[in-house]
Amino acid sequence: MKKSEDSTSINQYMRLACVLCVVLGVGFAIVSSVALASTSSQETQSQPTQPPQKTAVKYPQLPEGSGKETLIKDCSKCHSPTNVVANGQTREGWEETTLKMVGLGAAGSDEDFTEIVDYLVKNFPPSVVKTNMNKATASEIESQLGFSTKQAEDIVAYREKSGSFKTAEDIKRVPQMDAKEVDARRNRMTFQ
Repeated sequence: MKKSEDSTSINQYMRLACVLCVVLGVGFAIVSSVALASTSSQETQSQPTQPPQKTAVKYPQLPEGSGKETLIKDCSKCHSPTNVVANGQTREGWEETTLKMVGLGAAGSDEDFTEIVDYLVKNFPPSVVKTNMNKATASEIESQLGFSTKQAEDIVAYREKSGSFKTAEDIKRVPQMDAKEVDARRNRMTFQ
């Protein structure tokens, strides 16, 4: 009987030791993460900001201004920042969209999101004008809907070859066209 009691006590001490190791390990991991984040934050603050030309060339449809680089940095992790071009909204609408993105995992500081919303409100207000996809030139499609020059030219070429568009689904048939980009702009298109 004594041997089984000793064995039970040893097993309990071993379990307790394992739990203690796990707790200490988690604590160490948390402290290490905080220390690394603090160091990383200090390094980021002390580094000079990169010139905005790199991303400005990548997204020429986005107007220059305060907030553009932050929008590109924070939003391009999940989707093309040019999605905003076709989706003008009021301040409340942009704030709601931003909150939705944060809920979906968008990372950034409160200051970043305020800067992004200010940029969007200034440059992408709500629009009541719709683009007639059967009459618009490539230049109009590009400037009004924010498609790239190549996409706009491809839309016009496909329309000339295949005939008038009836719905946004027809535009998705344009070779190399991203259906998500069409869906993001469909509320600003008309097919008369």
